[in-house]
Amino acid sequence: MKSFVLTLGAAVVATGCAVKPVAISDEAHLRRAAEDQRRLFDDQDAISAPLSLPAAIARALRYNMEYRTRLMEEAASLGQADLANYDLLPRMTSAAGYSVRSNDAFGVGYTPAGTITTTPSAASEPKHVFDSLTFSWNVLDFGLSYVRAKQLSDQALIAEERRRKAVQNLTQDVRNAWWRVEAAQRLLPETDALLAELNRTAARAKLIESRKLLPPLQIVAYKRSLLDLEQQISVRRQELALAKLELAQLLNLRPGAEFSVASVDRQDGVPPDLTASIETLEQIAIQNRPELREEGYRARITDLEGSRQLLSLLPSLSMDVGNDYDANKYLVNNRWSTAGLNLSWNLMKVASLPSIKGNIQAAARVDESRRLAITAAVLGQTRIASVRYRLLTQELAIWDDAVGDDVRIVGYLDASRQVGLETELELIRAKGRSIISKINRDLVYANLQGAIGRLYNSIGLDSLPAGAQSEAPQALTAVLAKTVQDWEAATFAPKPGVVQMPVAVLPVGGLASADADAFTAALQRVLTLAKVATVARDQVATYRIESSVALQAPGISGQPSSMKFRLLDAGGAVLYEGEQKSMLMTPVTAEQWRALGEGAGYRVIEPVRLHLARAEAARASQLKAPVAPPVDKDKVSSASELGKKTVEVQLETAKAMAQAVKRAQDN
Repeated sequence: MKSFVLTLGAAVVATGCAVKPVAISDEAHLRRAAEDQRRLFDDQDAISAPLSLPAAIARALRYNMEYRTRLMEEAASLGQADLANYDLLPRMTSAAGYSVRSNDAFGVGYTPAGTITTTPSAASEPKHVFDSLTFSWNVLDFGLSYVRAKQLSDQALIAEERRRKAVQNLTQDVRNAWWRVEAAQRLLPETDALLAELNRTAARAKLIESRKLLPPLQIVAYKRSLLDLEQQISVRRQELALAKLELAQLLNLRPGAEFSVASVDRQDGVPPDLTASIETLEQIAIQNRPELREEGYRARITDLEGSRQLLSLLPSLSMDVGNDYDANKYLVNNRWSTAGLNLSWNLMKVASLPSIKGNIQAAARVDESRRLAITAAVLGQTRIASVRYRLLTQELAIWDDAVGDDVRIVGYLDASRQVGLETELELIRAKGRSIISKINRDLVYANLQGAIGRLYNSIGLDSLPAGAQSEAPQALTAVLAKTVQDWEAATFAPKPGVVQMPVAVLPVGGLASADADAFTAALQRVLTLAKVATVARDQVATYRIESSVALQAPGISGQPSSMKFRLLDAGGAVLYEGEQKSMLMTPVTAEQWRALGEGAGYRVIEPVRLHLARAEAARASQLKAPVAPPVDKDKVSSASELGKKTVEVQLETAKAMAQAVKRAQDN
């Protein structure tokens, strides 16, 4: 009955101590949200000036929460590695206690004759205290703890490589967003102004439609053209409008905070040439990429895990030394010392040796396969980044030409604007094409800058030296600016300027002075549109264009003419000659002579381009690639390593230029 009561009481106590879920109140959630916002944004330096690219990267590295999480993970890994070192120490155990029982610990014994004694006796008091201090060391545990400490040290190094990767990714993201914001900052006002003009024009079109001033089909087609143009502009505008929000998020700015970026003048900016060879970049990528370095540490951890499993098969040897005290008055010696040596071996575990060896080999093969797969991906990313940069430089040149042409078209249409919907619509279309071309051009330029960042990211170069992350944003800005400058100086070189080889247009023979001037002006205009430098006929020229026109007697269909032209070099040698026959309407006007001059220009422009290309290729083949800075062997991740294979770069450049000359000559 007594045991039943005790059991029932224990059940009641256990039921009363059961844990029930308690939801967090809405007020607590509100306080937590307010505190989190305060901690996110209140401890930041104010933005007092437009942000340059290095300044934006510095702020991101200082305040971006994802990067700060990586830093905390690295610190936690270092703490675990330090903590594991204490497991290598022997164990020293101190114990103290108090013992009490409800009755005396009497007992009976038996005599050597096998009879039981009749008088009970006790050797322990009902109440007594005791303590002990024991020093123990297990050799096997020491070995296993040492291996574990080595593994945790490698885990800390892995955390460092992940921090490096976080820096590289954050730098690339900020670079991409910054250049888009820079484009948006310049183009959004012009885009908004054009959209406002479209809205005003659409309102006028509705008024015309309501008053039936034009045929219904014409006015509806006009309105539809305006809507198409507005839709195209709005789609491109969205890409610019979202860039600032992306950059603000990367910089961990308070939502809605106003800031601006520094303006960049790239009126005459030409993307530099990538002078480092792809083989050099690939070698640096394999050497520097955080993912591959992490795989090296993972392989060491796997090897150590195999060693730990093999060590666990060995016998366990433990040594114990202690000092004890017991207050029991029945003991003859209340204080004593102990020492012991214990050897144990789990013989059944030895049978798992073949399985352990197979597991070790399988883990090593997995690590090797994963490392090779990452290496292949790194090589592909590096080559793609290099090719992408070169392709974007070509695309940028195309969009630069398109923007220039669109701007000129808008100027022509605006200068010759007349009253009428057709002319007004064509002008608005031209303005829309112009702004779309500018947006595309600047987005391509932003992608080009992003390609530079992707190239540096693909080879694993560090934008932030070790130990610099704790500095203030102003100091980080200077460090980053210097790093970027060194990178670009070692990897790129300014595109060699095209040596002007001017062409002189000699006076046309066989025409009167006024007709000759119209003919010559038209020919020179064609050369200018083709971006061929021209000089006056009395100046020194690399090439000269000589032309003459012979007129025959007028006939029924008009007046036949024969035009001959030749391309001469500076020494007077004939490089190309051609003839064109035309039928002129009588009386021959200045407009016909201008058309004839344009025809001569279009006929001669290709030979001119061919000889200019040959001369430029021959000149470029003699140029040497710029020499990269010397290699600092103590800094594997330094950008100056790009100069390791300068000779290879020079040979590759010379070979490419020689091939270009050969192709030009074959054509």
